[in-house]
Amino acid sequence: MNKKKSLFLNSLYMDFLTENELDLFLKSLDEIWTAELYAKLKQNGLIRHVISKVWNKGQHRITQVFEYENQDSFKKCESILNDAFTPENCPVLAKFVFKIFNNRGIVVSEFKND
Repeated sequence: MNKKKSLFLNSLYMDFLTENELDLFLKSLDEIWTAELYAKLKQNGLIRHVISKVWNKGQHRITQVFEYENQDSFKKCESILNDAFTPENCPVLAKFVFKIFNNRGIVVSEFKND
């Protein structure tokens, strides 16, 4: 059995004040997550990015899961994202009020149905 290197994950929760704000944010995803930004993140070790709308908690929340090759890739991509999401580089974000909660971890067990 080949030992696969550990993947580094970042799970992010974004809570919005209203359902309308959350829906407007989701309609703005193409302005926020551009092809150019994804290309830069891919070059620096981003493997996967998933955005989900939470429907079972009675609140206005989305989750984002980022999967990186390793912790170094995470750090490089974190720097890119911090720069990309400044008011000057991404003015669309200034329209929204939300709280962010981050959780970072390393994959220790995984099941895949392949």
